[in-house]
Amino acid sequence: MFRLNLKIALRNLWKTKGYTLLNIFGLSIGLAGFIIILLYANLEKSYDTWNPEAKNVYRLSIKWGPDQDEYSSSPAELAPALKEMTPEIEDYGRYYVWDSYQRLLTAGSKEMYVDHILGVDSNWFNLFPYKFIYGDAKSSILSNNQIVLSQPVSEKFFGKTNPVGQSLVVNADKRYTVSGVYELPNTPEHIEAEGFVKKSSKGDGWGNGNFYTYLKAKPGTDGKMLSHKLNAAFQKLPMVRKDTNMQKVQLITLPVTDVYLHATSLQDPVKRGNPAMVTILVLFSSLLLIIACINFTNLAIAQSVKRAKETGIRKVLGAVRSNLITYFLTETTIQCLLALLLAFVFAEVSLPMMNRLMDINLSIFTYSNPGQLILQVGLVMLLVIVLSGGYAAFFLSSYEPVKVLKGNFSRGNGSLWMRKVLISVQFVVAIVFIISLIVIKQQVSYIKNQDVGFKKDHLLVFKIRKADTRRNFQPVKDRLLKIDGVTGVSRVNYYPGVKDMQVVGREFNGQPIENMSVVTVGFDYFEVMGMPPIAGRVFSNQFKTDSTSVVVNEAAVKKYGLQNLIGKKWFDDRIIVGVVKDHIQKGMELAAEPTAFMIESKNSNAANQVVLKLNAEHTQATIEEVKKLWESVEPFPFQYTWLDQSFANVYVQYIRLDKIFNVFTYVTLALAILGLFALASFTVQERTKEIGVRKVLGAETRDILKMINSTFLILVLVANLIAIPIAYILASTWLSGFAYRSSITIWPFLAAAFVSVLVTVLTVSVQTYKTANAKPVDALKYE
Repeated sequence: MFRLNLKIALRNLWKTKGYTLLNIFGLSIGLAGFIIILLYANLEKSYDTWNPEAKNVYRLSIKWGPDQDEYSSSPAELAPALKEMTPEIEDYGRYYVWDSYQRLLTAGSKEMYVDHILGVDSNWFNLFPYKFIYGDAKSSILSNNQIVLSQPVSEKFFGKTNPVGQSLVVNADKRYTVSGVYELPNTPEHIEAEGFVKKSSKGDGWGNGNFYTYLKAKPGTDGKMLSHKLNAAFQKLPMVRKDTNMQKVQLITLPVTDVYLHATSLQDPVKRGNPAMVTILVLFSSLLLIIACINFTNLAIAQSVKRAKETGIRKVLGAVRSNLITYFLTETTIQCLLALLLAFVFAEVSLPMMNRLMDINLSIFTYSNPGQLILQVGLVMLLVIVLSGGYAAFFLSSYEPVKVLKGNFSRGNGSLWMRKVLISVQFVVAIVFIISLIVIKQQVSYIKNQDVGFKKDHLLVFKIRKADTRRNFQPVKDRLLKIDGVTGVSRVNYYPGVKDMQVVGREFNGQPIENMSVVTVGFDYFEVMGMPPIAGRVFSNQFKTDSTSVVVNEAAVKKYGLQNLIGKKWFDDRIIVGVVKDHIQKGMELAAEPTAFMIESKNSNAANQVVLKLNAEHTQATIEEVKKLWESVEPFPFQYTWLDQSFANVYVQYIRLDKIFNVFTYVTLALAILGLFALASFTVQERTKEIGVRKVLGAETRDILKMINSTFLILVLVANLIAIPIAYILASTWLSGFAYRSSITIWPFLAAAFVSVLVTVLTVSVQTYKTANAKPVDALKYE
């Protein structure tokens, strides 16, 4: 029976090639979009799943009080103390970002900058058991002069050969011996690492809080119970018992597989994903697939009049309804499978664009977990076949043979209502997409044009790598200022666009001040950045006391009520000399944080970033002169970035979202038009004789167009009434995540309503015009 159904189904699909191709194409577009987003969501959720110990490994972070922010760094001595007091802890591993500097590695004539060499405990690989290609994980970082390299870094210097025992020079002054090479995992990890060295014991102690701590629990340990026991153990520490502030501290554990998407801690050097972005894309790709399924159903129903007599004859010849349902589902399954094959082709062709847009590397044919993808797509396809073919199969199999053989193809109010619901749902989704796209574009435009609090154009930033250069910077600065095109030079440790800054707590006039960001700068930093004072003055080397002064921003004044503060002492008896306007440091999601600026001193963080202000007419020759001078000062390749380009990374994810929504909206609108075209075709077919009678009675073509259009315009207006509140709620929720956001105006909603009405009128009119303009006698002979 199946073989016969298959043979007949293939024959019928071939007889209606145009309809079949249209149906397959529409469904394949929806499937392709869903598959691409499915691959992206799987990638985002796969972080650290390569680690066989992942289910037992937790990252430790600290919350310094009930109303305080959470920080990912912790004191060096915390992990050993917790392990000793908590039997559920099997092991621990700590790392620090190696002096927070980019390093230059040299081997012979080859050299390479690396950003992510981590100083770790010698047992680090017990928690993160990388597969070693060369060397041994157990003995690879036992001494201070050993270095373990990732495979890409190793191959850069030594090719495919075994490099164990070879030497690497770091920053031209320290020699390391390669002790191992590890293979990169087949799924991504939240810790960015290009190599490992042994953590120095010099920084151990409770005073050094710059370590990132991971705990390995014994198998079967419950995460919530572990968190409770760790906090109980922490409160028993002698230093905590003596300090009421330390007693407010809360330790937070997070499974290592959740860090990438769900970590909320500040000052975090690891990769962080955007769970909201993943959720939004999965939601809208699912809606796109539903639209494609509805479109498939509408196209099938549009062909029902042509298939009605076939159904009637089959029933007269003895076919029961279950046989007909099986037959029509066979047709649907064939089309769905062909659509799936085409969807994979579309997805693979489109993935390079997606990879460039999202800065990822996805491919269907090199996917790391093909079994997972096959299972997911298989379940989706089963759902698609049921949703797309189920209603059409039941609809087509329900024709009564006596009626259809007499030429009566009416299906009654129930089926008409269902078709109207389907087309309305399509337009609800399309309208939500249109409104969302416009709101996103408005917010992206707002972000791009927002006053960021400084002048970011023509600013060049590069790093000081040697302490001697930093300590004796003035002569170098004088030489830089002599270069034609350079109009200003200063230094800073955290320039705008860097999302993590030093945060401290202080008191002012007896009032506790928590979470104050501290930025170390050079004397003329504010002039170079275009940040004039709004009260008092900014630093000047004409005032000898300014080396021990402080400038704060508006946010500090507003949050802590620091009124009449000019001339008062704060921050280790530093005198407050001025207030500057707030500037955007970390992104549009966060309001400007209370920030204190101070001149670099022995006790402050190093201002190791040089900021050069160039005139608007600067040439490449200016940059070449800067490069030549700097390479004579520091023996490293000159690397720089434009501050405006670096700052653009603050909102790059929203530009990506805007571009993705462009594609989604156009595809959804196209599918909605296709579905509308199909339903209009069906409606015209059902009412062909009525149109002929109306023409005989004197109706004009425009009257017929008005009559048919009015039916669909009511559906579209209802769709607008449903879609607009949904879109408003979604837009408001999304925009609420921004400290700096555009307001929601009426224009996106009016634009969406106008587009939906225009598309409806044009689509229905094109389909209706031919029948409305035909000779009445042809219409009366129809059926």
